[in-house]
Amino acid sequence: MSDVVVLGTDTDAGKTTFALLWLTAFADRFAYWKPVETGPSDTDLVRRLVPAATVHEPALRLAEPVAPALAARREGRVVPIATVIAGLRPLDPKALLIESFGGPLSPLNETELQVALVRRLASPAILVTNSQVGAVGRALASLRVLAMEGVSVWAVVLIGPPDDYAAEKIERHGSVPVINFRPPNAWDATSLVSAVEAQRPALESCLSILVPSETSPAEVDSLVERDRRHVWHPYTPLRDTAGPIPVVGAADEFLDLGDGRRLIDGISSWWTILHGHRHPELMSALRRASERIDHVLFAGITHPFAVELADELLRTAPWNGGRVFFSDNGSTAVEVALKMAYQYWCHRGEPHRRLFVGFDGGYHGDTFGAMAVGRDPIFFGRFEPLLFRAERIPISPERLDDLLTRTREVAAVIIEPLVQGAGGMRMHSPATLSDLHAVARRHGVLFIADEVMTCARTGSFWAHTRAGIAPDLICAAKTLAGGVLSLAATLAAPEVVAAFDTDDRARTFFHGHSFTAHPLACAVAVANQRLIRTGNWIWHTDRIRRAWQEAAESLRVFPWITDVRVCGTILALDVEAPGGYLADVGRRMFEASLERGVLLRPLGNVLYALPPLRTSDESLGRIAEAMRAAVLAAGR
Repeated sequence: MSDVVVLGTDTDAGKTTFALLWLTAFADRFAYWKPVETGPSDTDLVRRLVPAATVHEPALRLAEPVAPALAARREGRVVPIATVIAGLRPLDPKALLIESFGGPLSPLNETELQVALVRRLASPAILVTNSQVGAVGRALASLRVLAMEGVSVWAVVLIGPPDDYAAEKIERHGSVPVINFRPPNAWDATSLVSAVEAQRPALESCLSILVPSETSPAEVDSLVERDRRHVWHPYTPLRDTAGPIPVVGAADEFLDLGDGRRLIDGISSWWTILHGHRHPELMSALRRASERIDHVLFAGITHPFAVELADELLRTAPWNGGRVFFSDNGSTAVEVALKMAYQYWCHRGEPHRRLFVGFDGGYHGDTFGAMAVGRDPIFFGRFEPLLFRAERIPISPERLDDLLTRTREVAAVIIEPLVQGAGGMRMHSPATLSDLHAVARRHGVLFIADEVMTCARTGSFWAHTRAGIAPDLICAAKTLAGGVLSLAATLAAPEVVAAFDTDDRARTFFHGHSFTAHPLACAVAVANQRLIRTGNWIWHTDRIRRAWQEAAESLRVFPWITDVRVCGTILALDVEAPGGYLADVGRRMFEASLERGVLLRPLGNVLYALPPLRTSDESLGRIAEAMRAAVLAAGR
């Protein structure tokens, strides 16, 4: 269950009234926290009137009932920045009901408004306003501002006498459900209980908006049984004895299972979830975009979401200019790069350049071009007769130089910069990557950076920037839309684009997909880029890296562990066991981590963790414990 932020349209809107009703009804499921208090203490009031509730102390308490920035100034104190306050969020097994102060645009400190803190809390919000005259205007104005600020409001609460007209207009123009609550007749615990019992259906209705309905055991059994009859899962034997794990919900770093358990998603659902599941700002962007458009073809048509996203991505490129070609997933982003690279040489009058170079341990996807440059013998060996020519060599500048010296047929070199994902989380240094790029440049060969997995995972937005290089083509996917929707992009440098910039229609790049630049995915990706631009993700990356470096020391002590390594948010280790990717030890490690409430999916004898950026310190500790348990299981 996710934390919930209670916002008000302004001061005295009824936030604390709602909090008291909510906690009286759901003290077993929610704890209370008001991060910043001024004037009389709402924290003390909640503690007194709802004795059953868990109540956490505020991060900052100021005496004067004015804006925190002003109260702090008069007391000679300083209000911390939003990032610091959000980092003080209490750890509680229950969800937090987080009460704000004043309105969303109230000053928080000398440089930020309260909405900055709301964004950092990154939780669903409920907007509370008084049902008296003006409720419609207050609510809609606040909803508009919050939407512009990327805050996801899940419901509007009217406090006071019911007003069906106001509820109707707010729902119509604000596109959120509206629920009305009356305050208690008196401010004591007995009156609160009476008010809650009288309004139990409305409270349950509000809860259902925030918490998905539970799945019954019979429904879970039916789901698994029907799955086994009808569904073919990726990279999974049809006779998988363990069966699929039924997931019925997700939030932050957690997956909610059909049997009521909650797993920590320690691998970001195949490396896709960047910030956390159902991140409020991304969900809000999806909702807003869906009210304007669903899908439109992209051949000769454009839309603002794709244009804005392309502009955002090109700002991150290591060159000025260039173009962005959108596709559907990592494999297709790689296919686009390979086809562009070969066609580039055709336009340059060198069609004989049809050899590609990949590296041992590389994996670039499951479509035929991607398989050809990956050529993993376990994954793709049986398709060898169908694959085009490609060389696969060790990650060695000397070996690459030797190959490029011997042949003038190479179109491009492709590599996963710094970390080779599916090949076993193999890592190489920025210096090695720089040397490889220099060799390709010296021989006049195109250089493709497959950043499908590495984007925003290694400590910089693009992993290749840590080597100070400028690839000719950059492939992105997985985290591009924050893991919410499938979207991919291939960024082409100006020189590559120039080879296609001609009036000769025969030189068109004939490639495309029905859902190229899907508007909803692009809208979410734009919101994702804005989140990244704030820089807070770097702080989370450093936090996770430090946790992994500490965990690595405790994992190196096991004699059957041959290597432990960390890069950005990735922690990986090798277990000495026969079989490689098909090693039985992988199943034992998977089951051991699952028993400890953590989803890890070993790559055979390679155990790794790659959690969402906003994974809490507590969950990081649990992932580390699960990895130790998995390593112990591997040694049995």
